[in-house]
Amino acid sequence: MRKPEPGASSDFDTMRKSTPARLGLGRAGPRYTTAAMLALRADHARAVDAVMIEVAPDWPRRNNLLEVHSQVLTREDYIRYPELGRRLTDADATRIARLKPPPIRSPFPRGKGLGVRFPNILLCIGDGLSSAAVEKNAAPLLRALTKLLTSRYRLLKPIFIRNARVRIEDHLGEILRPDIVCMVVGERPGLVTADSLSAYVIYRPSLKSIEPDRTVISNIHRGGIPIPEAAHKIATLIADAIRFKASGALLAEKNTRPVE
Repeated sequence: MRKPEPGASSDFDTMRKSTPARLGLGRAGPRYTTAAMLALRADHARAVDAVMIEVAPDWPRRNNLLEVHSQVLTREDYIRYPELGRRLTDADATRIARLKPPPIRSPFPRGKGLGVRFPNILLCIGDGLSSAAVEKNAAPLLRALTKLLTSRYRLLKPIFIRNARVRIEDHLGEILRPDIVCMVVGERPGLVTADSLSAYVIYRPSLKSIEPDRTVISNIHRGGIPIPEAAHKIATLIADAIRFKASGALLAEKNTRPVE
């Protein structure tokens, strides 16, 4: 039986039970206990696997996603050369271009009014740094988001990008010119969880976009932000981005600006 550390208290026990962080593990001399060390090594192995193991080849098809690829050829190159994960291959850039929606023509005669234009939204999933997060949580999140958005916006065909970095959404924006790109991507795993997602929302991205142009909602998993709550947060963020015609730092500034 593990002996409590000197000075342990009920307050400390309450805190320890309220967090997945490694607190009060005990020790054997100057070392961790065997059980604590084995648990640490197991969590580290899960984190490494989440990064290095690819999303199953049939996962995009099973979830009705068009699969495209970044310019990265292997997971090792994905880690070594981040810039290659920010662009589609030439062949897939050509395929993606066919998804660009035609302009909406006004149903009214010239000079008699304007047709209603629904904003174009591209929802995409990138494997990022955690295949485990994508395979476990991305499809339910995509379904929840689609249900919330489909009546208000024009949704382009959702896609899956293999070996994707976040900034590949700039390349997608350059090709398709949607009003919003929302990219759901596997987060870098830690020793607490390897199945956490983030959603990066950007208004009218292009190859000139920069990091402060993005807004992110992170920590989407069972022990963080649950999928239904995350979907509502993302849908609200998209609505704000459409309303203010901005995302990232500019959206934050406009959202907090006092009404005159």
